[in-house]
Amino acid sequence: MIAVLLGAGRANFLTLTLVCIALAATASWQAGAAPLWSQYTLVTLVALCAHISVNAFNEYFDFKSGLDFLTMRTPFSGGSGTLVANPHARASP
Repeated sequence: MIAVLLGAGRANFLTLTLVCIALAATASWQAGAAPLWSQYTLVTLVALCAHISVNAFNEYFDFKSGLDFLTMRTPFSGGSGTLVANPHARASP
């Protein structure tokens, strides 16, 4: 079940969130703000959760609409194929 959740969350794309947070933290540090590590950690965790939830919702609704069955997957489009490979992991209506 963990593999299905990680697949739907598309973990390989989460680095974008980490890079954006790191750039924002660096820019604020360069502007003279003192680093607040607890706030950076909290913002990073919230941003990662938001990114994972968007990926999972997109995966679910593409599966539910049938789009996943019509789309040829590439590394950057077409979803992860997790629900197509594991249809039992879909939440019941």
